[in-house]
Amino acid sequence: MEESSGKLAPALIGGSVMAVLSWIPVIAMGNCLCCMWILLGGAAGAFWYRKKSPPGASISGGEAAMVGLLSGIFGALFHTFLTYAFLAVTGLNLGQGFLETLIDNAGTIPAEIEDLLLELREEGMSPLFVFAGLFISIIVNSLFGMIGAILYVSLTEKKNAPEKAGRPPKSTRTTGKGNV
Repeated sequence: MEESSGKLAPALIGGSVMAVLSWIPVIAMGNCLCCMWILLGGAAGAFWYRKKSPPGASISGGEAAMVGLLSGIFGALFHTFLTYAFLAVTGLNLGQGFLETLIDNAGTIPAEIEDLLLELREEGMSPLFVFAGLFISIIVNSLFGMIGAILYVSLTEKKNAPEKAGRPPKSTRTTGKGNV
């Protein structure tokens, strides 16, 4: 339990980075570039996990993946909370304009779909849509958060595999003819 609690604070930081950058209107467009802010949130979680680890400690890909996964879950929860809190405070219904446009241009869609759109316009944002969006966000954020954390660790980990295996680095290894 202690090990997972050590990942919790970095994951909360990573999820916060992910949610805030993905929520700010103009900045959020960065997610159009391969979920850039979600990747960054996972990397931020791994960064803080490394910073919290003992000096010189190595972080495995599995540990990074777990921090990225938790960052993605927290990021999805924070983003959903921010979005719906903002909508509740301002009274805006962002989907309303989209539905109005669809209904106005409904000449080419089947009558059943048009009835569904009219019903959605009347009801507004139902809890089903909130939970469906949260579920999809958790999946996407977790996946890309893990990728971001693993990329961060793989790009920043020191390449000292020969020393770990008990062999000297290639530059000091000797052969029958002297140093290579």
